[in-house]
Amino acid sequence: MVGFAALFLALIATGISVFSYFNAHFAQVNRPTGKVGPRGNCALYYLVSAVFIGIAAIYLLILILSNQFQYAYVFSYSAKDLPLAYKISAFWAGQEGSFLLWLVFHALFGIILSRQQAVAAGTMAAYGLVQLVLLTILLAKNPFMMLVEPRADGAGLNPLLQDPWMAIHPPLIFLGYAGLTIPFAYAMGGLLANEHRRWIEQALPWTLFAWSVLGAGIFIGGFWAYKVLGWGGYWAWDPVENSSLVPWLTAGALVHFLLIAKVRPAAVKPSCLASVFTFVLVLYGTFLTRSGILSDFSTHSFTDEGVGGLLAGMVMLVTAAALVLLIIRWPGLPAGDIYPAVKSREFMMAAGALTLAALAALVLVGMSTPLITMLLGNPQNVSAAFYNTSSLPLAALLLLFLTIAPLVAWGENRTSLLKKYWWLLAIGLAGLLLSIWFGIRDVIIMTVLSLALTALLINLGGNRRGLTWAGAITHAGVAVMIIGIIASSTHSRTEVLDFAPGQTHSVFGKKITYAGIEPAADGKGFFQSFQLETQDMVRVLTKLNWEGRPAVREPGIHRELGADLYFAPVMKDERVDGKEITLAKGEEKSEEGLTIKFSRFGMTGHDAQTMRVYALLEVAKEGRTEEVKPELAYVNGQFKPLPAKAFGDYELALYAVNTAEGKIRVAVRNLAAAAKPDAITVEISHKPLINLVWLGAAVIAFGTLWAGWNRARHIIPQREADPSGPNLAVR
Repeated sequence: MVGFAALFLALIATGISVFSYFNAHFAQVNRPTGKVGPRGNCALYYLVSAVFIGIAAIYLLILILSNQFQYAYVFSYSAKDLPLAYKISAFWAGQEGSFLLWLVFHALFGIILSRQQAVAAGTMAAYGLVQLVLLTILLAKNPFMMLVEPRADGAGLNPLLQDPWMAIHPPLIFLGYAGLTIPFAYAMGGLLANEHRRWIEQALPWTLFAWSVLGAGIFIGGFWAYKVLGWGGYWAWDPVENSSLVPWLTAGALVHFLLIAKVRPAAVKPSCLASVFTFVLVLYGTFLTRSGILSDFSTHSFTDEGVGGLLAGMVMLVTAAALVLLIIRWPGLPAGDIYPAVKSREFMMAAGALTLAALAALVLVGMSTPLITMLLGNPQNVSAAFYNTSSLPLAALLLLFLTIAPLVAWGENRTSLLKKYWWLLAIGLAGLLLSIWFGIRDVIIMTVLSLALTALLINLGGNRRGLTWAGAITHAGVAVMIIGIIASSTHSRTEVLDFAPGQTHSVFGKKITYAGIEPAADGKGFFQSFQLETQDMVRVLTKLNWEGRPAVREPGIHRELGADLYFAPVMKDERVDGKEITLAKGEEKSEEGLTIKFSRFGMTGHDAQTMRVYALLEVAKEGRTEEVKPELAYVNGQFKPLPAKAFGDYELALYAVNTAEGKIRVAVRNLAAAAKPDAITVEISHKPLINLVWLGAAVIAFGTLWAGWNRARHIIPQREADPSGPNLAVR
């Protein structure tokens, strides 16, 4: 009860903090002198709420590390033999823990904001309201629920998640989500106070930080998919992937509108809109991925566990409140043009921001298709081709603005760009010729590559007209990543080959020999090794689950400067693996060298968490007899086989029970034969310039983080020295 009590007390303290901040805001607004009126201990109340959130998080971590499997969450995502690093990452492996991690980051940022004199009371009130929303959801999805029957060990962490990259991917995503709450809160505080100069300045470094961290999380997720999943790609336009991409794109638009607003007050309007919709899209994506709507369309969405309606209600509540305040204040927001002329830095930045927003809208429509079609009675999803085809023209447009923006200064530019920068046409032409040389004939792809090459050279060259190095590097990173995406996707080649031990094949100009199988050091898997003519070894890892069955196959990757050679074993259908037999009660059959007799079936547990159906089997081999009990466990609304082992090398899985006829269907599998096949089928792919994707992603994350640091470093002295404007700050 300690954890739940801490969350409940955090909810109360947050409510008191929000009330105090609102009271302080209205007390200050009503004072014509702008002096701070009586406001109590607003920041202290917030600090208390953050402490209780910290207690709940630490308590859950202690439960996981100390193997308290009587708690449902610990049982579901941890196990005694799980390495320490993955026990820690089990904290955020499920819905409840990931919400708590998000809440922890939110509280930490809130402590920083509450201690800054320049942060308005209205801003902290809005920030606290979001914390109330997260706490309400977490109390409904209590991570401290206990099992009816305690277990000796846990189910363990999904083998797919037992990867260093996956251990840091979710924290970065939720750190980004928490960071994007801050510009939303600043915008709400500015609208409440009807004062916008300060919040624009204050929100910019936070937005850049959140944009950088969320982008890093998305890129690491893509690298994990490429490295672990074995399907040869890094981005599948999966709705869950898109749910993070959409707010990242709108956050990019927000950054550029905030920069324009520093010199053109009329840009406050799009800045407010972008702040609101970026955060609303974070909540909407959370609703889509955790309500169960995408369970049939996404490989890594959560199933509906009773919070879908609550999440939908919270999204609508926050959206309605923000839009009502925005509509009320809209007439009083600064009016005018956000750019003085088309040939201006302001126009190029605004056009680039709108292009990012258009791309976000495109992806939003695609990822919302399952929800929309479900409401219409015919659930469907859009294919990856929809995104690939539709996004290319927008990518070309974005690269055009990235090319021109460094060449124009703030304000109106009267110089003819064509006369001054005619040599850009030569770079573009060189890009077109390179595209033709590499066999590309698609006009849009040729245009994108030409613009990407031009944008890269311009942003890394000397013609930056006041554009910071951080901004130029970020733009160059975008160009590099797009070149890598197009090159690796349009020129990727794949061969499917069968290898016997010692057999050699020539593929993509390389001789590859299958060296055979060797066990993994931890005994929980095995490697299939391939030797190249350079004597380099490439190893494909197959991880086994707790039942000894193949659970995850990680591809082997031979990396070179110009391309990757990607080895992915072809996975067979393991839904029903082994030889199937049907047995009536008392009947006896032979399969895989075993004689199997069905004695009876039964049931343990009668609730959704513990219900299991089992079959009692007598298994005989070479004069020896063992009694085994394969089970069917009720998991997420369906029965899942839990196989039982016999004689160490055999596995029997129960797949169906017919109580009316007294029959069962069982699959018999020889583990020794399955674990060490004589031959292997491998899909080998050649992926040119794939490293440019990772290089560009790293440069984007670094550039945005650098830009955020520069902005924060420059405004800290201004916060202390700038006495202008009404004093709406609260400590």
